[in-house]
Amino acid sequence: MAITYALMERFEQLAEKEPHRCQLIKKARVTKVNKEGDKAVGVVYTLDGKEYTAEGPVVLATGGYAADFTDNSILKKHRPDVYGLATTNGAHATGDGQKMLMEIGANGIDMDKVQVHPTGLVDPKDPGSKWKFLAAEALRGEGGILINNKGERFCDDLGHRDYVSGMIFKEKEKGNWPIRLVLNSKASNILDFHTRHYAGRGLMKKMTGPQLAKEIGCGEKALEASFNDYNAIADGKKKDPWGKRFFHNLPFKVNDDFHVAVMEPVLHFTMGGIEINDKAQVMNGGSQEAFKGLFACGELAGGVHGANRLGGSSLLGCVVYGRVAGDSASKYLFQEVLSGAGPAAARLGQISLHID
Repeated sequence: MAITYALMERFEQLAEKEPHRCQLIKKARVTKVNKEGDKAVGVVYTLDGKEYTAEGPVVLATGGYAADFTDNSILKKHRPDVYGLATTNGAHATGDGQKMLMEIGANGIDMDKVQVHPTGLVDPKDPGSKWKFLAAEALRGEGGILINNKGERFCDDLGHRDYVSGMIFKEKEKGNWPIRLVLNSKASNILDFHTRHYAGRGLMKKMTGPQLAKEIGCGEKALEASFNDYNAIADGKKKDPWGKRFFHNLPFKVNDDFHVAVMEPVLHFTMGGIEINDKAQVMNGGSQEAFKGLFACGELAGGVHGANRLGGSSLLGCVVYGRVAGDSASKYLFQEVLSGAGPAAARLGQISLHID
């Protein structure tokens, strides 16, 4: 957020003070990438019901397709098995960039590689909503545990995302639903900002041990037995059947206060997307050569994260390939200007005055 807002603020300043350098158009929708042969020459966009064309090299950063519930859904085509899940993405993440680029011959790769995150927060007021807030992995990292409707653990809470999601799905098949994330008072105090934020949205509740046992429906004795077993594992007195190795903010005791939230796996990130090279150029699926003047970055680009993205590395994908795409597009633009004559040279003179 800090990076995004700093960049947005700077761009808005430039657009206001130096409109000859850059223009910011809000509330517009790009509908098509124009090309001549293997060269992108601009885009078509709509604004206030009218259609316009912008000319020049094109950099697309439209995000992924983890909220693509449209009629021509990429999700439904490539991963119908997860299409019914809710998503952590905004309603804009419908794969528009992927669809526009594949329409002109770009190569879509790894489109079936969709990450399901295990901990989406279920809103008690609207449990069936297709839109879910993500429960930060810090909640489990600081000692939060996942328990089923019997008050029992069923996995290594710190396992990788597809493993934990898979174990939650198995519990659902067994009827051990819903799944709750439980933080004791020690973890809750460390994560005070998170717990207050989620509780303020009505997604997490604070309660006593007896209240927790009643809400789960398992009874205090069953919950206490589960907690005692977990404490013994953490103390090295027993081996964890799920192979968990790291434990924080213990012990878990029934006579404590807890922050509790109902969880379910949610669509989170799409590793698939448009094939790019090391210069962030979009690859032509027919010729296997890069399109000229066409660049992609962020979640729109495919093949960057392999089959299952690691936590935190989506930021790298945005920052690294965002910068690469910007540098490549700038170099391409200057090469185009330098290869021209007359007016092109004049344009170069104008542009150079504002570099730095």
